[in-house]
Amino acid sequence: MKTYTSVIFWMRTIACLSIVCIHSITTTFSKMNHVEHDTLIRLIQLLLMFSTPLFVFISEFLLAKNYHVTTKPGFFKEKLIYLGIPYILINLGISYFYLKPDSLQQYIRNVGDTMFHGGAITYFIVIIFQFYALHYLFAKYLVKLKPLPVVIGSIIFATIYWAFRQFWPQPDLPIIGLFWEREGWMLFFGWVSYFLLGFYIGIYYETFMTQIKKYTWAIILGTLLAITILVTNYVSGFSTWVESKRFDIPFYVTMVILMFFLFSAYIKYVPKFILYISNYSFCIYAIHYFFVHDLGLLNGDNPFKNIVFNLIITLCLSICVAYLFNLFKFGKYIVGGIGKIKYEKVYESYQVGKMD
Repeated sequence: MKTYTSVIFWMRTIACLSIVCIHSITTTFSKMNHVEHDTLIRLIQLLLMFSTPLFVFISEFLLAKNYHVTTKPGFFKEKLIYLGIPYILINLGISYFYLKPDSLQQYIRNVGDTMFHGGAITYFIVIIFQFYALHYLFAKYLVKLKPLPVVIGSIIFATIYWAFRQFWPQPDLPIIGLFWEREGWMLFFGWVSYFLLGFYIGIYYETFMTQIKKYTWAIILGTLLAITILVTNYVSGFSTWVESKRFDIPFYVTMVILMFFLFSAYIKYVPKFILYISNYSFCIYAIHYFFVHDLGLLNGDNPFKNIVFNLIITLCLSICVAYLFNLFKFGKYIVGGIGKIKYEKVYESYQVGKMD
């Protein structure tokens, strides 16, 4: 019987719902400009910024767990088809339907921005492809190193990378200056800590899970510390960016990831809803942008109600569109494929695990 990694279902679902919630908050405040931006809601939005890093972490974790230092034959061809084609088509769609060009020339510029300059949420697919390339090139060397110093070093590196972009003035040099633009989002440098964390947890997954309960309080306290740093930096005005490209995010995301695995060590059960959203997670992430910013206001003076309204409607529309497209043979190449993991199989695996 196949054993499922239950934490992945939780990660995909929470990350997926969080990213829709983030954009629901953004669009609510952009349309309710007469309403003061609630600090509490902004803090909630900030604390949800683990979403995209979690998605890219999952890609490397699964690759390392399933194939260790290798990749299966045809791996890159398969990923180019199932990730690359949706990347192109969704960017073509965003460039027209969301950015609304006035001319063909403007549309071409929009396509260039979304496709090559990180101008759309699809940039996370570019990061995932970079992770695949890093795994292919360096996995056999990384596996020989001690994980803890490498991961800690990568968190420090990523922190410095984002701090430079945030606090150091952008130089006038043509190439180096691009690191301060959206192109800097698309490079793996700021995301490398999630790659290495995913690699080592994936490689040593069984050992990791047998040991993680010993560090329960360390992980909980570390997470609280990371949250405190994040919130303090925002409330004090030291760093008011609300995005995943902050200097204090790598440490925070690392602790959130460890909390997911700690949770999984105690609770392996996956509810139907979690599995259902997990199966649709890539589609929701990829196409929700077509809806979330075009919805009306449910209540002109209550941002919370509008956020919930946007979240629910966007989620439902994204699932319906993904389902309809996937009824056709080539639909999965347009909006991404839907996972086919059955609840009964996961539940059966969970029950066997309990008996073990």
